[in-house]
Amino acid sequence: MTFLGSGDAFGSGGRMNACFLVEADSTRFLIDCGASTLIAMRRHDIDPNDIDSILVSHLHGDHFGGIPFLVLDSQFVSDRTDPLTIAGPPGTAERVEQAMEVFFPGSSGGDHGFELEIVEMQPDTAHDIGEVRVTPYLVSHPSGAPPFALRIECAGRVIAYTGDTAWTDSLIEAGRGADILIAEAYFYDKAVGHHLDYGTLTARIDDIAPKRFVITHMSAEMLARLDSLDCEFAEDGKTIEL
Repeated sequence: MTFLGSGDAFGSGGRMNACFLVEADSTRFLIDCGASTLIAMRRHDIDPNDIDSILVSHLHGDHFGGIPFLVLDSQFVSDRTDPLTIAGPPGTAERVEQAMEVFFPGSSGGDHGFELEIVEMQPDTAHDIGEVRVTPYLVSHPSGAPPFALRIECAGRVIAYTGDTAWTDSLIEAGRGADILIAEAYFYDKAVGHHLDYGTLTARIDDIAPKRFVITHMSAEMLARLDSLDCEFAEDGKTIEL
């Protein structure tokens, strides 16, 4: 697993928007696809054609805004022929179409040269996306569509991801006993609406009991306190083997 982007919406610390690459023997997929994703993929020599699917936690630009660029690159630059699946909350298909039309009018219609499938996932329901099983859980982060934490099963491992959210008990179910929990910690101990802070998260981490715990999506204030953390933290380009 490689953190292609571990930043927030505002480029704090010069970090790319949220995007994590997962590579298994039978599949390669992205978790979130923030606006800077294609740049990050180029930086790390990731071929967009090697990506089978994109799993989206919620419909904010720093988590899904890279999709129009990736789709058009696949059509005009990378000459993709294999299918690509995007799985996200209800409303994903409409929002992707709107984003493509805002950025590149006329780009959402017609033949892309490959099959583009958009799956709109329902909460508390397991969905098989190719070789990956994804169960989304509702969290607290208004984004114009239901926001999700994701529990992802692949190749005998479980990856849990909070997405962006204030604390909610659904995070316990999403992450319980996971091989790795990737959690946002936007501030150190400052409680703000619709986001997690490190203090709240660490106070409840034993309830989730992941085998490994990595924080991401940090503000400038949080980045300044990395030396005081008692857990792993993400950095752009960091690779983890599960």
